[in-house]
Amino acid sequence: QGREQLVLGNHREAEQHFSAAIRENPLHGEALLQLASLRSRNIELVPEFNIARVDGGRRRIVSWDETEIPFDLLVTVPTNLGDHAVARSGLGDELQFVPTDRATLRTEQFANVFAIGDATNVPISKAGSVTHFEAEALEGNVVRFLEGKEPSAAYDGHANCFIETGFGKALLIDFNYENEPVPGHFPMALGLPLLKESRLNHLGKLMFQWLYWHVLLPGRDIPGIPSEMPSAGKERQPEHV
Repeated sequence: QGREQLVLGNHREAEQHFSAAIRENPLHGEALLQLASLRSRNIELVPEFNIARVDGGRRRIVSWDETEIPFDLLVTVPTNLGDHAVARSGLGDELQFVPTDRATLRTEQFANVFAIGDATNVPISKAGSVTHFEAEALEGNVVRFLEGKEPSAAYDGHANCFIETGFGKALLIDFNYENEPVPGHFPMALGLPLLKESRLNHLGKLMFQWLYWHVLLPGRDIPGIPSEMPSAGKERQPEHV
């Protein structure tokens, strides 16, 4: 539920910043610098910036730790909120998301209610792939509940998505609760390149559109794409502190 800001000034002379509520990680920074050609446009990346308020009088955005970035022109994305229906149901938190166990997908308020997708407050992306991977864990845990068994911690936070970067190229990222995006290939060593702009990723996204409508929505699985995040094909990276 973070916010992103693009702080721009005069194109030729002004300092330009892209600030986002993402963890400071050299790999992410390099990928974001590639994204939209930030480096070639002399745009500075400011990670771990969680905007708390806009000081219009002083022309500053201020983070929760009181870090400030000046601006002449500010483009910002507000806090993401859940659906009003969740708020009316009484199941939602202050941001209108359903408090949900991130591994079992059972709601914290009711033992017989499960939740997936954008309605939950689980700490992972609001993406279609997340809902797809959650659904497999949900199916098994609903069956376990009906059989009088405790739900299993079946969902590991697996998420992936294509990021179009223009000019017929795209990035692909794959991650979960415990593992941040790293270079390599997905879903195996000979798969699509991860954390790297490529024409192949753009073509993969176009192909996925067909798979979405004709395979996923009818309820079929894509062979070789497990609900758990695969480790095969990924480059091992030193732990980032």
